Amino acid sequence: MICPRCGQVISDTETICPFCYQDIDRNIEFNDFRKDGFVEIRTKNEADTSESINYTPKYFNIAEFNIFVIAIVFILVVSLFTVFSLKFVQSTHVEYVPEYHVTTSPTEPETQETTVKNTVKKVTIKNLLGSWKIKGSEESETGAIPYYSFAKDGVAQENYGSITSTGTYKDLSEDDKNIVYILIDNGIKGTYYFDVTGNKDDGYTLTLKNIESGSQYQLVSATAKAKKLTPTEDLKLDKKLFGYWVNEDEEKSYRFEKDGIVFRVTGGTTTEGVWSVTDKNVITIQYMKETVKSVTLDYILKDGKLYITETEYIKQNQD
Repeated sequence: MICPRCGQVISDTETICPFCYQDIDRNIEFNDFRKDGFVEIRTKNEADTSESINYTPKYFNIAEFNIFVIAIVFILVVSLFTVFSLKFVQSTHVEYVPEYHVTTSPTEPETQETTVKNTVKKVTIKNLLGSWKIKGSEESETGAIPYYSFAKDGVAQENYGSITSTGTYKDLSEDDKNIVYILIDNGIKGTYYFDVTGNKDDGYTLTLKNIESGSQYQLVSATAKAKKLTPTEDLKLDKKLFGYWVNEDEEKSYRFEKDGIVFRVTGGTTTEGVWSVTDKNVITIQYMKETVKSVTLDYILKDGKLYITETEYIKQNQD
């Protein structure tokens, strides 16, 4: 056999190497360190009694192995330290984010307004049909705004609170110019170039430009609304005034209702209001326009006729 320390061939019966004096145990694996820093690894074969076993010991350098292990451990430690350091930095970093983010510029609404899809391909007088209000006008709880409407029969109206003014309109368009003549009592009057833009979803815009003065109306589609006053129970009424009264040329009329409602017609304008006798031979009529308005009228009944501010009215038979 071969001595595991010095590598000399010795007898199988030896228990101590005669060259290096190494104790030899026949029943265990030979693992021993050499003086040059290497280890011989060999398992003794007890069944092998041959004295001429060809055995080449295998060695590895313990110092190099230790350095390799230390390097691997160092790399792992550095990697773990780097990962945990990054996690710590992320967890301790404070990012200040504004509560509100401004995503549009102050001028964006104007840009959106000018890019509203226009589905009106060819403008005709039919595009005026419907109700309109002045662009930007809004009603309040105590006030009203005017609404303008155009019907198929050429009738035009202005509804302003509890006042309705009726007139007409006529198409005067020629060639590629859209022209309309509008005559509303106490409302729009004159000859205008007109144009309609917009679409069903966003609404339409009607532009009226006076041919003579150059003044311009800009209206938007809207649903006409009327605001009317409601009579109170404490109204003082003169029963002699109940009924329908018309002046001689039938241009003016009053209809005094028993519940305190009055209808006053002057030309093409009808005003619905609330009436009461506020003094001897004095009628006060309240109505709604931009705000609540009132008018005071002197009256007298004589020979079956009604005189209001010296205008004579005759009572009409009602069916």
